[in-house]
Amino acid sequence: MYDWFEVGILVLKLSEKEAENFIRKVDFGKANGLVPVVVQDASNDMVLMQAFMNKEALKLTLTTGKMHFWSRSKKRIWMKGETSGNYSIVENVILDCDNDAILFKVQQIGVCCHTGAASCFHNPVREGKQKEPDGRILERVFEVIKERIRNPKRSSYVSKIVAKGEDAILKKIGEEATELVLAAKSEDVKNIICEAADVIFHIMILLGQKKLEVKEIFRELENRHLQKTSKTFRVRNEATSLLEMRGKSL
Repeated sequence: MYDWFEVGILVLKLSEKEAENFIRKVDFGKANGLVPVVVQDASNDMVLMQAFMNKEALKLTLTTGKMHFWSRSKKRIWMKGETSGNYSIVENVILDCDNDAILFKVQQIGVCCHTGAASCFHNPVREGKQKEPDGRILERVFEVIKERIRNPKRSSYVSKIVAKGEDAILKKIGEEATELVLAAKSEDVKNIICEAADVIFHIMILLGQKKLEVKEIFRELENRHLQKTSKTFRVRNEATSLLEMRGKSL
């Protein structure tokens, strides 16, 4: 059911039989042979777009792991990213309670909207607080890095440096690390942030080139954190127990 998307994305791919079984559950009758679908970014829960599928587009989506839709204006099936390269890679599919709408969880490569916005839903009636980026941005950037390794582009910096080989990537990491040290010594806060971002970015290129996952770094950090905090907690408990025992003896 699940497959690896060349360089590390866990993609949902169903067999022909599994796809047909799912399609049979979907009610296409309410929208004249179509079903509305919502696409959501699995890495940050952002709603990316809404579109329609017919049976064939749904089958293609389920069996290839890439989002396909039915264009009501052009009267044809189209694949997200077929011209831009900004693919939507399927991680999960969820049918609603009435079987007449589908939610797809995807890893989005690049922006989703043709306007250049991350989401097609960017025209709110009431302006809300803009979400501050968090650690999940690393996963989103990393998905793009892996896609540029898998499908090289002439204009892509990642594709170019990976084509030069591992030594070129390692050399760049060394250069950026040196620039970070110099920025830190100069007390230039903005430059420190920029150089730190460069170091992290090139480390992620190395991970992609080595076919490693950035999540492996997260797991390593979490393990270290748990070991450290559990040890501190244990020492603190032992010290508390010792003090309590001394108090009773007094």
